[in-house]
Amino acid sequence: MNNKKKGNRVENEFAKILTKRFDQTFKRVPMSGAFGTNMAGTDLREDAKEIFSGDIITPKGFRFSIEVKSRVEFNYWDLLADETKNEIDQWIEQAEGEAEMSQKEPLIIVKVNNKKPFVLFHKQLKKGKLSYGDYTIMRIDFFLALRDTFFWRK
Repeated sequence: MNNKKKGNRVENEFAKILTKRFDQTFKRVPMSGAFGTNMAGTDLREDAKEIFSGDIITPKGFRFSIEVKSRVEFNYWDLLADETKNEIDQWIEQAEGEAEMSQKEPLIIVKVNNKKPFVLFHKQLKKGKLSYGDYTIMRIDFFLALRDTFFWRK
């Protein structure tokens, strides 16, 4: 399966997981993959920028702009590498740009073959979760078990 098809499949997979978890509709952004990034600096309506930022269209009031990454393998040692910019830093840079455009917070969902998916988000939680810079790293099943109020704008 080529990377584009795999990326689309994984984005759809997470949209379904989020729809089930929140009982509200989440959908893959049509033509995602820098679609939102290409809207930055345009005179498109602000609501269009909000809706189409990230890889998944979220319900109104959802606090996160979602980027989905799918990898055959992942070098977990990159989480410990402060001295060089790595793939994670690139993901964060992209997610922060999309989130800023949509006036939301960045959320990165990472699916690695044969591993439990994990998320990176710009919110520090207590209880010994992993950190990468200003980001918390958490398995997605633990993340989705957080209280509903965590996920919605006040």
